[in-house]
Amino acid sequence: MEEPTEEPAILELEIESLAYGRAGVGRADGKVVFVEGTAPGDTIRAVVTKDQGSYLEAQLDEILTPASSRVTPPCPIVDTCGGCPWQHIDYDAQLAAKHRNVVDALERIGGFKEPPVRAVVPSPKEFGYRNRLKLRFDHGKLGFYSARTHSLVPVSDCMVAEDRVRNALPEVQEFAAGLATRPIRVEIAERGTQAGVVVAINCEGRLRKSDAHRVKAVVNDDGSSIRGVVMWGRGWRREWGNTKRVHRAGSGDITIGSRGASFGQVNSGANRALVERVEMALDPLADGRLLDLYAGAGNFSIPLAAKASRVLAIESDGPSVEAGTESAERAGLTNVSFEKRTVEEFLAEGRRGTYDRVLVNPPRSGLRANARAIGKLAAPVLVYVSCNPTTLARDLAVLAEEGYTLTEAMPIDLFPHTFHVETVCRTQLT
Repeated sequence: MEEPTEEPAILELEIESLAYGRAGVGRADGKVVFVEGTAPGDTIRAVVTKDQGSYLEAQLDEILTPASSRVTPPCPIVDTCGGCPWQHIDYDAQLAAKHRNVVDALERIGGFKEPPVRAVVPSPKEFGYRNRLKLRFDHGKLGFYSARTHSLVPVSDCMVAEDRVRNALPEVQEFAAGLATRPIRVEIAERGTQAGVVVAINCEGRLRKSDAHRVKAVVNDDGSSIRGVVMWGRGWRREWGNTKRVHRAGSGDITIGSRGASFGQVNSGANRALVERVEMALDPLADGRLLDLYAGAGNFSIPLAAKASRVLAIESDGPSVEAGTESAERAGLTNVSFEKRTVEEFLAEGRRGTYDRVLVNPPRSGLRANARAIGKLAAPVLVYVSCNPTTLARDLAVLAEEGYTLTEAMPIDLFPHTFHVETVCRTQLT
């Protein structure tokens, strides 16, 4: 005889805040409850899907009373795409949530009491801000994977992309579908101060000979928006046309170049604000020595070279080092140098007391074991740029043990309608 199936619990609760993630947060029966698709102030009915002991996960069943912060998302595929999980929330409420999440991480994980977190600097654009889109290609279609699945949602338009990227989507769809080589990931990136887009395609298997001719014809076609193409797979890589991208950085006329699929901030307008905040936080000395770790193609190094006496940029990616060197030469800056090496290799040499200012901009995983070694460089001012409040808080706690005091945290919104937030933290050696 089969045992009766237990009915899932149904809760009624008010959503109090937004988590650092996709879900809204409420409380029921003494437990925190995470429910996606909700907004702060919503009163909802939800079905419990998982009991994780100290908290519950639930699925939204009905909105009983909508919050004043709730808005109608303009994107027709927002519920299936999953790329903009906060698009149903008023932008001011999004900024308030991001501020609260930075404060919470610094307090709860970092152990900072009343951390000095300023108001979030908003993105200049709420839509049309992304200068690049990373898409999947499956069964002849470009799209995004739905959240936490490998289920492709075909995309013919994307409201958060800049116009040149949006307008290129149909052409890139046709181009990718016509390749004999099998694409699996396709990135479309606008070229900043230059016309057209670059298409970067990660492929499965070898490059088919016929595709080399097809790509060459596309990039040489004056009527095409595709100006450059990068294709690669296991053991091979090819480029056609002009894959260079040039964007302005900071408040001046400095431009930063990159190539193909090299990393770059996706929000050009907000990135200029980010560079300006980093410059202010570092307050570089006219006769000072500045170290930029995880420097990329020089998004910070090159504008800072106009203010500091010497800048050393450490970056492990070869194309980024080449692009940064080219940008410095184009700007006529002889006081900034790029070294291709890992941060671990550089830190192994010690160099305590060598630098007046240190800037770190690590990936989402943060500094990890490098945090203590960076603290031992003993620079009077250390500025940490982070895209992940949780790893930021963890690393700042280690830097605090090395004598650094957090004097200011400045969140900047580079990713409207998502939970992601960039934070610039100034610390001083005491």
